[in-house]
Amino acid sequence: MRGSPGFLRHLWLLWRLRAQIALNQRTSRALAAALFAASVVPAVGLGASAYALLSLRWVAESRVWSAFILNLLCFVTSAVWCTWPILSAGVDDHSELSRYAAFPISRFRLLFASTVASVLEPRILFFFAPVVGASLGFASTHQVAARPLVPVLMVSYAALNAAWSRFGLHVVLNVLRAHRNAELLGGFFAAFLLACSFIPPVDASWLFAVVNGASALDDTVLINAAVALGRVPPGFYGGALLALSRGDVAGAVTRLGGLWAFTGLGFGAAYVLLSRFYESAGRSGGAAGLTEQRNPFARTAVPFTTLLAREALDLWKNPRARLLASVPFVLAILIKLLSGRDLFVFLVGRTADAWLLGALATYGAVVMAATFSQNMFAYDGHGFSLLLAAPVTLTQVMRAKNAVHGAAALVLSSLVAGFYAVYFRTASALDVACAMASVLVVVPVVLAAGNFLSVFFPVKFHASLKRRDKVPFTASMLGVAAASLGCTPMTFALRWQVREGATVETLGILALSAALGWMAYRWSFDPAARQLMLHRERVLSAVTRD
Repeated sequence: MRGSPGFLRHLWLLWRLRAQIALNQRTSRALAAALFAASVVPAVGLGASAYALLSLRWVAESRVWSAFILNLLCFVTSAVWCTWPILSAGVDDHSELSRYAAFPISRFRLLFASTVASVLEPRILFFFAPVVGASLGFASTHQVAARPLVPVLMVSYAALNAAWSRFGLHVVLNVLRAHRNAELLGGFFAAFLLACSFIPPVDASWLFAVVNGASALDDTVLINAAVALGRVPPGFYGGALLALSRGDVAGAVTRLGGLWAFTGLGFGAAYVLLSRFYESAGRSGGAAGLTEQRNPFARTAVPFTTLLAREALDLWKNPRARLLASVPFVLAILIKLLSGRDLFVFLVGRTADAWLLGALATYGAVVMAATFSQNMFAYDGHGFSLLLAAPVTLTQVMRAKNAVHGAAALVLSSLVAGFYAVYFRTASALDVACAMASVLVVVPVVLAAGNFLSVFFPVKFHASLKRRDKVPFTASMLGVAAASLGCTPMTFALRWQVREGATVETLGILALSAALGWMAYRWSFDPAARQLMLHRERVLSAVTRD
């Protein structure tokens, strides 16, 4: 009898699983490799920029600026890396947690192997590249003692972020599986808003002290900021590098021990949450649908309205949609708390509110529309076979899904814009109009791309395991490209105004772009529907596979 696979074998199986899902077992390997390389290029650029920044003579000669920039990069990288599962609701990217629930593998080994496998992903390389570049730039301009300790520190810092990223992921998994996930998300949002209302915003008045804000910044402010950032766990890495530059090897080793201690704490918390997730994996969900007394389909007189009601109910009850909908509001609160608007005012002048409003509104529209329109049949499962047998055409099904997803994106972006206007009280009516016009530009582009991606890259949602297969890497990159194309008019229109603020001409450019976008969407809908008719058997086999 053969023994159980070792750790390296399990690690290889996880990597192989992710590669097969990313390639979708149909995509050209050369195309997938090219897209992967293209996704890594921005990381190389960020790393090179960080290296050049820390290599500047005036930065290298100033210990204050070196410490501040290094610690700030460490803090921002950790904040983005560890909260990314929450910001993106990226549960699909780690479906192996449920896939291997019934396999003969210990929970700790699965946690450790999946954490290691998750580190070498394009987005992680993107997050980590600036810290690597800054570290190399710092080491090249300073006499660093015990240089072999630098890669150990770097790996330990990556392990810290990976551990707490898994903690964030498992928090999301448990919340989405909870019967009252809507109340949990709403309660968190209300508590977060209440807590932030008692915290004074970061003072950014020094930006406007003189024409050049940096010259008005006292070294005392930088020193205090660097020291504060160095006292949190992500700052242990920057503090260790600074200690090595002073020849303090003992201090660097002490901070290395701190990194290991907090990494172990993160893994322990993630393991507890993973165990809780497994304990509830076999439980059935709530029976809310059985206890509702009102029939939502009682007044749907025609098949198309029935399809609209069906899709709207599925989206309303989807916990992932609720999580995605809450993210833009949390980001708006953080922007005010960290005085992010003041920084934008310093950089772009009176256009700041148009930029922030447009960014938050389009972000809400993209995450809501793209997440579901790019995989519009994933949640149907065996219900898709019923749609094939029903007295409706697949064109009607696709049109109903597009209408619901597009309407959800517009409603969410409208709520975000209204919340920003009330919460900040600085945006004009023209700023709000430009933001909504930007949303009207990006929604048709995302929907048009999602129609084709749903046909050529179908995936499945496993209702019993509360997970969905990971979206193929090629589809993800094409979706990102479509979203970037939809955001281009807003970027052009606002950069054209520079610092003068949004004008009627800005609104006109965005309105014209929106009209062209909806015309292109209407032109592309029929070809996408024909492709769905041609590939319906493949879509059916993909969304019903085990």
